[in-house]
Amino acid sequence: MNKSINRAYLAPLSPEMKIFELVESAPSILSIFSRLDIRLPFGDISVAEMCEREGYTTELFLALCSIHATENFRPDTERLSVDMLPEVINYLRASHRYYAEKMLPHTSAHLQEILEHCDTLSRNMLRRFYDDYMKYIVDHFREEEEHLFSIIDNDKTKSADLSILDVPHADIDDRSNDIASLIFKSLPEDAPTKLRIVTLEHIYALRDDLRRHNNVERYILKPLVDRYLQNR
Repeated sequence: MNKSINRAYLAPLSPEMKIFELVESAPSILSIFSRLDIRLPFGDISVAEMCEREGYTTELFLALCSIHATENFRPDTERLSVDMLPEVINYLRASHRYYAEKMLPHTSAHLQEILEHCDTLSRNMLRRFYDDYMKYIVDHFREEEEHLFSIIDNDKTKSADLSILDVPHADIDDRSNDIASLIFKSLPEDAPTKLRIVTLEHIYALRDDLRRHNNVERYILKPLVDRYLQNR
């Protein structure tokens, strides 16, 4: 499964790195293991060895890790292969499930705790705003699944709507910031500081993870689909 590796493309991450070194470089990488259902290895196993064992392309796995580790990382599109497309879609689908089943409900639960300290007006406003935010994100994921991923799966890429990958993500980012701003402005002073901080941490973590998700779609998925179309 492994292919030749271009180290310049992978920045500081390399196939020879041990898994613990990889995770130490950016703990947010752990979520990739969860999404891909990869058994977290222990001992001195390297990235290349793990990818070989799990059946993932090493170069793509490290590109995903680099996006998680470095906000401004941009993969060299000349080093991307259309053979990676099914793996990329598999990762993105897993990410959609991760958000819908874990991150969004988990953040919602923390928000609900702190809403108990709000007056009725603020409670209803924040609850409605977050519920609309969750629905907007999940609906956007559903559009990608139905109008892009499934079309690629069925080898009908000529009809794939790549515009889905563009505008909505900026709106998601704005909505994340709006929720954080409302929490700052709407909560009473006697709301527990620790609970307020934990809720904000979850919202910002969700926002930042969605940004990384967007980068995977924009800088890995979209170039691969473009190249696939050119070769049809």
